[in-house]
Amino acid sequence: MEPAMIVNTFREAEYFVRQAREQAMAGDHTAAVQSLEKAIDTYPAYTEAYALLGNCQECINRLDDAVAAYDKALQLDPGHADAWFNKGMLLKKRGMNQEAAQCIEKSMDLYCGR
Repeated sequence: MEPAMIVNTFREAEYFVRQAREQAMAGDHTAAVQSLEKAIDTYPAYTEAYALLGNCQECINRLDDAVAAYDKALQLDPGHADAWFNKGMLLKKRGMNQEAAQCIEKSMDLYCGR
């Protein structure tokens, strides 16, 4: 793909992510999920879109989907501290305390630069 095409594709995906943030802030997490799915369809390597998708899916109780979204974000960027933290907190809610603690510890290491 041409560099200009990549930039334009990313900009289009950014538009959907901005739209999703506004929808989520307004409390419409279902619409935000739809916007984030458009962003990901447009630019599948958009790490932040997956991380935000996990947050929004968690808000509408799609917990398995949220974990999968966090995992995809972490596959794309293993250093995404927020995705590690949010995945850990979700796993903690689900009673998966050992795995949750590992995720949260990883996020703290990344936040603190360790």
